[in-house]
Amino acid sequence: MSNGLYGSKEFSSLLDEENFFDGVFECLRRIWDNENALGDRHLARSEYQTRLLERELASLYTPLYDELIDQMGNHPLSTLESGCGVIMDALSVREGFRLESELEAEHDWDVSFSWAPIERLPSETQFICREWFNAQSPSAVSRDDFRFIGDLTVPQLPNTDPEFVWTRHPDKRLESALQGNYSTEEVEDIYEDAKELLEGIIHESTHKEFLVTSDHGYVNHLGNSPYSTNDDQEEALSSKFSGRFCEVGNGQSYRILERANIIKRVREHYVVQGHHNWTKRGATKKISHGGLSLPECMTPVLRIQTN
Repeated sequence: MSNGLYGSKEFSSLLDEENFFDGVFECLRRIWDNENALGDRHLARSEYQTRLLERELASLYTPLYDELIDQMGNHPLSTLESGCGVIMDALSVREGFRLESELEAEHDWDVSFSWAPIERLPSETQFICREWFNAQSPSAVSRDDFRFIGDLTVPQLPNTDPEFVWTRHPDKRLESALQGNYSTEEVEDIYEDAKELLEGIIHESTHKEFLVTSDHGYVNHLGNSPYSTNDDQEEALSSKFSGRFCEVGNGQSYRILERANIIKRVREHYVVQGHHNWTKRGATKKISHGGLSLPECMTPVLRIQTN
């Protein structure tokens, strides 16, 4: 029944944890908590298992998405009172498991890893930045305690308490994968760059306590998928969605997709649910965000104490 997606330990977490998504987090750990999960020989399998896990959980536990939406807001980053908060654009729990392992092994740091739901939907930077910093984009934030990093060079940091750092990576590199010029090796390269940038921030900061998180995760459509659409649904998606969300509108296409539980209305937007993908002219997008899925909406929360 589990298709090897969870063992007795993970199944017990799904049943016994006070928060169901803490059990989901342990299932994701089973898939991603190894040094090879992001590598070219294992990435497609890891992504397929992630899609299969979400489809199975949504089938077995019908409140899954409603409960995830209900938990959004009050992200720990928004209540940070001391130390350094690092927001790495589109960092996902996939990378979080590996960062937890490597940062603790390679440095004299105490590292713990958990998760938190995104601040709101759609899972897109502009909406999260508006909630956290009252600005349309991280580069537009004008605060003494905030620094935006657009490349891989660490500038002088604010040296305030708390201080906030928002990096354009890894999403800046992931965007190149949106156009179809994607190789399975690239995800690991992106991870290594993001890890090196994070290490640089920690070394340059005057703080000893860090909360490392992201505004959202992403979905990766590499390889086969257990999600499917019929011709009518495919046409409806292609005609109404250029990404994983759109503003609410009227029409038969939306009704087709809502009845099939492919999209869900959240306030003034429709968001694509799960890992549904569709074909458009030109290169097919393999990495995207903005919708309602576990990898997009369960953000990593790494707490790091340096010595």
